[in-house]
Amino acid sequence: MKKFLFLVVVLAAIAVGLMMTCPDRDAHREAIKGVVSKVVNSEMNNNSINGALASIGTAVAIEAVDAYLNSSLIIRDHTFYNVGVVNHEDEFRMVSVGVFNHVFTISEDDARELIKEKLPSLKK
Repeated sequence: MKKFLFLVVVLAAIAVGLMMTCPDRDAHREAIKGVVSKVVNSEMNNNSINGALASIGTAVAIEAVDAYLNSSLIIRDHTFYNVGVVNHEDEFRMVSVGVFNHVFTISEDDARELIKEKLPSLKK
């Protein structure tokens, strides 16, 4: 009986910890912006764009993504975790998961594809 009670107390502590440490919307937005920043920088390097033009292009792209996330990022809060989704072509696409005060995002390749779908002029 003591082992069962101990197990229940441990599970309850983990559940309370999960509920208390769900990241907020800003944490999701910043994590996604970090991934997008890496993608934009790698695209600039792949296309041999460097110098002032790359800095301006990166800043404009990051600000555009930030504006898009401010208006389109939806955080679906579940009891023990939350999920960040964006509405893309009338379907919701998951872009992040938050648990234990950490945000896990989509991969850089997935982010690259999403950006290219949103900006058709970037397709090769």
